[in-house]
Amino acid sequence: MTRKIFFATGNQGKIEEMQPLFEDRDLELVQVDADVPEIDAMDVAEVAEQKVRDSFQEALENNEITEEDLLIVEDTGFYVEGINGFPGAEAAFFAGTAGAEKLLNLLEDGEDRSAYFKTAIAYMKDGEVEIFTGKMHGKVPEEKRGDSHPHLPYNSYFIPEGEKKSLAENSMVTQEEFHRTRAVEKFLDWFDQ
Repeated sequence: MTRKIFFATGNQGKIEEMQPLFEDRDLELVQVDADVPEIDAMDVAEVAEQKVRDSFQEALENNEITEEDLLIVEDTGFYVEGINGFPGAEAAFFAGTAGAEKLLNLLEDGEDRSAYFKTAIAYMKDGEVEIFTGKMHGKVPEEKRGDSHPHLPYNSYFIPEGEKKSLAENSMVTQEEFHRTRAVEKFLDWFDQ
């Protein structure tokens, strides 16, 4: 029998990206539209922990889940070393307001351009929260490289470690290398035990 795990997100792209990983383990990922505000923090793990608690409560109140159901949330940040980890967990807000391209204006010549994506998967059952993270290291190029997908605005501004092209230019970067996949795999390995 396929087990269900509820996923609180409004982003259909995340569901599509993550679903195959769950199906491989005979799990069904079910979207829940719990729309909760995020706390103001730089660490995605901290954001995800509060978000899963709030989403669980809202989904419960909306009769989308029961007390016995399993719920996860996902949060991803983009951290640039030369600007103290900014925009971090505020990456989506920054891209949506200022625009991801403004990131280049914040980096001066000679500054550390190393960066990483960090995804946190937060899981809640019976009031207990577990956090699983995945990272992808690389650097910020000096100019925009390629055209990003609307839901992935930083892919034109990130060159993975060991690569010469940005994520937007390079379809050869495999799914297994992505930060979100790494976090999901850690969660699934733990969940299967």
